[in-house]
Amino acid sequence: MNLGKPILEELFNKQIRFRIPVFQRHYVWNEHDQLIPLWEDFLNKYNERFNKQKIHPHYTGSIVLFQETTTTSTLSTYSVIDGQQRLTTFQILIASFREICRKYVGDENLIKELDKFLFNEKSFGDSDYDTQKFKLEPTKFNKEVFKIIIDNTYEQVEELLITPILSEYGYGHRTYRQAAKNRSKMLAAYLFFYEKLEDFITGTKRDMTELILQFLLVLKRDFQFVEIGLTQHDDPQMIFETMNGRGASLTETDLIRNYIFMRANSSHEDLDKIYDKYWNEFDDPESNFKWHEKISRGRYFESSLQFFMIDYLTLKLQIEMRYDQVFYHYKLFIINNSDFVTVEDELKELCRYGKIFKRLTRPDGESKFDRLAGRLIDMGISTIYPLILFIEGDTEISEENKGKIYEYLDSYVTRRFLCGYTTKNYNNVFLEFLKFLTKNKDADAFKEHLKAKTAETNLWPSDNIFMDRLLERPLYIEERNRTKSISNILLEVEHSIRGSKQEAVKFFNHGLTIEHLLPQTWYEHWPLDGIDISEEDFNIAVHAVMTEDDKNGKFHKIQNRNRLLHSIGNLTILTSALNPSVSNSPFEIKKQEIAQHSTVLLNTYFQNKPDWGEAQIVERSKYLIDKLKQIWKV
Repeated sequence: MNLGKPILEELFNKQIRFRIPVFQRHYVWNEHDQLIPLWEDFLNKYNERFNKQKIHPHYTGSIVLFQETTTTSTLSTYSVIDGQQRLTTFQILIASFREICRKYVGDENLIKELDKFLFNEKSFGDSDYDTQKFKLEPTKFNKEVFKIIIDNTYEQVEELLITPILSEYGYGHRTYRQAAKNRSKMLAAYLFFYEKLEDFITGTKRDMTELILQFLLVLKRDFQFVEIGLTQHDDPQMIFETMNGRGASLTETDLIRNYIFMRANSSHEDLDKIYDKYWNEFDDPESNFKWHEKISRGRYFESSLQFFMIDYLTLKLQIEMRYDQVFYHYKLFIINNSDFVTVEDELKELCRYGKIFKRLTRPDGESKFDRLAGRLIDMGISTIYPLILFIEGDTEISEENKGKIYEYLDSYVTRRFLCGYTTKNYNNVFLEFLKFLTKNKDADAFKEHLKAKTAETNLWPSDNIFMDRLLERPLYIEERNRTKSISNILLEVEHSIRGSKQEAVKFFNHGLTIEHLLPQTWYEHWPLDGIDISEEDFNIAVHAVMTEDDKNGKFHKIQNRNRLLHSIGNLTILTSALNPSVSNSPFEIKKQEIAQHSTVLLNTYFQNKPDWGEAQIVERSKYLIDKLKQIWKV
């Protein structure tokens, strides 16, 4: 390891090329966390020079470099192991300053001097100067914008990257510049520094020539780096993991990606090839599946890629995964548990399971896998994902067995949902199922394993338990945050009623609403045993029943009706919501309105009923539960 302390002038003012490896993170520095502090550092050094104070170079952070062996270039070329955000930002700052100098000074010698920090001179034998002329080569996702910024005037950058947004629908003169910044952090940094420099210059009465000269000296000499040059005997990954300076903190998946590709580089695998083939989609912000989009799981809010890695490692290591130790466990897995011959083999498997994860989190078909996946999303159950990844990804489990296992799991989670059993221990429950299936890959054996569970945290409700717990359960109110699950379950009943001879119904509902046949404010038009109930009695019944000794008294009857109000027997689905006045109308009017506007066969059940009360709700609950037992069998 070789250490140096170059100032910016010593770092860039020579024939050199800094190449950011394909697997490094894209440019992520933002105004609040990094750009404003850097600008303040810049102004502080300027003020020191203006006030003729003693100048001490400002420590800017570290950069870790590894010199590449190349036979195609006469330039010294270095891979940037750490510090790429810092190097990139200074290149952008220099380009911004160059354009300010072009506008307010116009001295070509000054422009050429600044260009020496950005461009290499063409040397004899250079066959690809268009690429090698840039001192810094960013990752592929940043390359186009970076080259436009570095290689063009401010007016050209404006024309190429900013003005075209004006022609897009929804953008005007007030919003288009901010939209451009939002689309590219590099462009945002360029405009930030340009605007800060311009505001300072136009807001001061100091001599322009002297001001520009002092700015130039600050850039060239007042920012110092710690340069760590690695040798063949150093471990780049270890150094990378321990260094991050002021920069944006690395995510667990950043560390995993770098760990993978640094090992690939050490074993002389083709980085560009395996990155483009297996990892590119995970990084590409334009990919259809947004791997870096933040989603929630319980109290955690992480990227889809992070959750995928957690699920993958859970299935591989078969332990509960801490969300802040994903990279640590990935390293342990590779070192102690994996049997990959090459890094490419490792990436092949990640890519294969990544495809399953996408199907699992974005189901779009009607296979048993897709139906289960959709149900899990509705119910908010993700702790089962490692188990599903294992089943779908295991080549030793036949397609027939996979289909059966998905049916059993669908029945398992749906019955437990309808019965109101807890999901709090599901991480351990599904981990135990995973361990069982690892050793017993037969669907029938797995079914018997499920049926053998007896604790409330893991049992598969039998038909008797199913009937007993669901019959009068206030399902709607107890699952108020999972109403789409309820409507999808009722839609499954609809599908079973229609059968193969009826018109097809799309499996996943869009716009279906749940309707209470007995309205939630039933006291208005629905007498109780022929007696009208006042709003006051309706509202106080929940408390008054506690002091009413007569079990057949008024308040007991009100509460009994309210208890059944939210049970499954009183719920149906409609393709469009009823007008509130119709929804609260007497039963005769309401059922006619439903018949007139609904094509759902589920609603033919009550069309011939003369009235609707507690007895009819319980009767329909039994009818629906019988249907549900046939759909989700044990």
